[in-house]
Amino acid sequence: MIWVPPEHLKFSVDNYFFETMWNDWSLVEFLETKKSQILAGLQKIAVHHSYKKDLQLILEAKPPENVSFAIMKQLTQKITESEEVKMFWKVITTEKKYKEQLANVRASASFESNVLKIRGKRFAEEIDDVAQRDIKKVELGNEDEDISTPSRIKCEAQAEKIENDKVELDKEQIAFWAGSDKQTNNQKLDLFSTPHKPILTPYKFDIISSKVIPGFKSLKSTLNIRYPEIVNEIETHEEEQRILTSLGTTLKVWLRKTLSASTPEELYGYLREQLQGENITDRDKKLYEIFELTLKEFYLMIKYNPNYALMRHNSERKFLVERVSTPFKLVEYVFGTITTYWIEKEIMSTKATEFVDDPICEPVSKKADALATDLTYNIDVMNMESSGGPFQQDRKHSLEDSEKISNTGVDILLTSLRKFLGASVETAKKLKTYNIQIIEDRITLMEVSLYKPQICKEIEVRSATFPFALSSIGEYMRIFELITYYVDGLLKRQEVIQELSKESNGIKDVTSEMLSDWWNKTL
Repeated sequence: MIWVPPEHLKFSVDNYFFETMWNDWSLVEFLETKKSQILAGLQKIAVHHSYKKDLQLILEAKPPENVSFAIMKQLTQKITESEEVKMFWKVITTEKKYKEQLANVRASASFESNVLKIRGKRFAEEIDDVAQRDIKKVELGNEDEDISTPSRIKCEAQAEKIENDKVELDKEQIAFWAGSDKQTNNQKLDLFSTPHKPILTPYKFDIISSKVIPGFKSLKSTLNIRYPEIVNEIETHEEEQRILTSLGTTLKVWLRKTLSASTPEELYGYLREQLQGENITDRDKKLYEIFELTLKEFYLMIKYNPNYALMRHNSERKFLVERVSTPFKLVEYVFGTITTYWIEKEIMSTKATEFVDDPICEPVSKKADALATDLTYNIDVMNMESSGGPFQQDRKHSLEDSEKISNTGVDILLTSLRKFLGASVETAKKLKTYNIQIIEDRITLMEVSLYKPQICKEIEVRSATFPFALSSIGEYMRIFELITYYVDGLLKRQEVIQELSKESNGIKDVTSEMLSDWWNKTL
């Protein structure tokens, strides 16, 4: 029997269902018609939902019994598990991968071409300059005499210095990047490391380490050669995170029970229970309220979704607003020490630092995905960068953001400390600022502080992933450990700044080296 869906469905149901016999409405054929859209970014779950929704609309039009039976069979069977469907998605994944690789190759080729054009132009200009100088020498009658202007002498001296520095740098890099057999083994082990962490290329590491030593967990094997004390700090924080040091016993007990929920109803029941335990502090109560509200929001988001799961996407702003901002927003209003601005907030600390370093040059405007400012002292505290959405990592974006937040974190710290140059170095080293980078679904918290004269350090202190389903709700334990560490750091900052203010203003004697003298030392 030939059956065609009624006219009133033509605006709601995909054309595929009008051009295909009703007994051929299978998912594989439907996916083939959507292939171009899928390659452009349409997600697996979204396509499956669209297919089921169209079948349901046709079913609501009360088709003949045999058609209804065929549709019901399609709706009830596990269509996502068929071999044909799996093979389709496998092919799509491969095509996407090669398309992305091709795009990267083309982008790289374009970049190299532009570089070669610029170099060629500069070389031509240099040739012209040499020719003009030779002509000038002949005109002046000093063909055999070398023209030695002050600027030329300076340029030659600079060229000689650069050449010497380059030789020294090459030697240093050989020692830095070439390690022992043990070092090579460590690097092999690092291949099996946590994904989506902040990282830098060797070239960027070399540039940025003149200003800040990036103590990322992903760089441990590299850092261990020259900065073993920084590696020790990273490992200390790794162990603290493993045993959930920041949360404390009371919050750990409540969270372990709450995050063990297997149904939305069970989760909601646990969230209605009050915090239990002896010696519950005001800090514990406030953190409990933040965690409770964050989990209630997650509960509402998953409750009405299939399999109690959320869909992943590639929108970094959607992810920031819907998921990341919740606990940080609540920290602002519950503890009241900072205010956080979201989405493309201009970083004034960077402008201030650039103005001090070079008053003539026009400061460059830089923006952060989120920026926290101390309400009492009106200085920046934290900058955050989201390197793409939670669906797929953008490697280029991630590398650029890792470099950006490292530089920004230093600018924020130095802008804060410039108000307290008369304070002691010991107290100044206690002041911390915070960098946060989000890569895919992982959030990493880093702490910036003074290290050596004219150099800071950035230590990875906590890391966690955001859950996208009730089955992975346990990931919130690490999220809340990160939030607690951040809150404790903000509260500690208030005490440190008060101490810095007393020392720099003469209220308290400075018995050790002053910050201004120490910072200007030559290493």
